[in-house]
Amino acid sequence: MLFVKPAKILSIVIGVLISFLIIFMGFRLMQKVFTRAADTVPRDVVVSEVTGNSVKVGWSTDIESQGVIEYGTSPTALNFYAPEASRTKIHLVDLTLLSPNTTYYFQIRIGDSKADNGGVPWTFSTKTNTNTQQTIIPTSAVVPTISTLVTPTIAEGQPTAIPTQSVSIPNTDSSTVLTCGETDCVKICEKIRAGTGCELNDFYSSKDSCLSKVKLD
Repeated sequence: MLFVKPAKILSIVIGVLISFLIIFMGFRLMQKVFTRAADTVPRDVVVSEVTGNSVKVGWSTDIESQGVIEYGTSPTALNFYAPEASRTKIHLVDLTLLSPNTTYYFQIRIGDSKADNGGVPWTFSTKTNTNTQQTIIPTSAVVPTISTLVTPTIAEGQPTAIPTQSVSIPNTDSSTVLTCGETDCVKICEKIRAGTGCELNDFYSSKDSCLSKVKLD
């Protein structure tokens, strides 16, 4: 009859327990790795604000991560890169300096993992830039003219002309009716001195020739 030593049995039991522990820890580690990878998978990938030269690409992840968009004009040549600035769960990256009216392809890289649209890159097309030109229709309008106002200048040393007033005394005959109503030279002179109706014109044009009869001081 064969007897197994207790020490040998104990070593076998310990070895089995260690094996189970290693398998369990490996399983948990692999599960955590796969879970972490699944948490960083981009979800709800959206392309928005498309113009002729730029777009915005957004997505979300279950945990904070930092991704890089790899893009290009060919699905097999994604030669341009647009990295995120920081780790986050809600992601938004601007793609700028794009060509108008062009189709682009892109994928998202997070760490060593790449995410695409079921095995092919996502795609978008930029818009066509339209240069709006304004057509100016000529209309008839009055064109203002500018005239120069010449201001006379007086040269130094030249005499200055001073305007004077001249009084012209009309010639009247003896039939002219005098405004002061007097024909007597003395009365005409008195009214002229008093300023009560007669004027010099009455004195000079009176029919009695006041100039030769009365001296007007």
